[in-house]
Amino acid sequence: MNETIITLSTGEQIRTEAPEQQLLEHITNNQGMMNKAFVVIGDVHIATAHIVKIESTVEENKRPDQLEQTDNSVSSKQIEQIDQVVTPNQFELLEQELLEAMQTRDIFALDTFLHDDLVFINHEGSYVTKEMDLEAHRTLAVRYTKVSSTDLQIKPTKDGAVTISCIRLEGQEGDEKISGDFIYTRVWQLIGEQYQVIAGHCSML
Repeated sequence: MNETIITLSTGEQIRTEAPEQQLLEHITNNQGMMNKAFVVIGDVHIATAHIVKIESTVEENKRPDQLEQTDNSVSSKQIEQIDQVVTPNQFELLEQELLEAMQTRDIFALDTFLHDDLVFINHEGSYVTKEMDLEAHRTLAVRYTKVSSTDLQIKPTKDGAVTISCIRLEGQEGDEKISGDFIYTRVWQLIGEQYQVIAGHCSML
């Protein structure tokens, strides 16, 4: 039986027979952003705002590590690689949710997506930590009215991905108005059961 595993930000995993593509279609709206409402698919009730990973499993009775030793061409390393396969769609959704969290000042979501030891260099060349970023949103030192992305590129890595995108930012930072296009590079890495941004950089166009 094929299964799709939904990993939440809490670390909880939900298993369903619904295909991965069906899930992706249900949890995004017409603009490609994650729906904030709860979604029911079959017997699965999920909060889409907290999804960090969706992956399909290999049919149990056909998994390479459960077959009789009749095909020696499948090595243990190849089996490990099969288990770790991720799709670009997962990081596209993560990027969309992160941008939405920036615009809505969703501190919980930002805390979930950013690694505690985040290293980020902003367009002015300043070093920004996770706590500095969260504090800016908590105190309204930074207020975004528009955060939109175009030309997203996803470069998968062994345990995550590097994303590069052009992001339009509008809002206020202190007494300064924010309005411009920025190139963001983020390094996503699997930490435990969830993907987090461990490093990033942005430049103003």
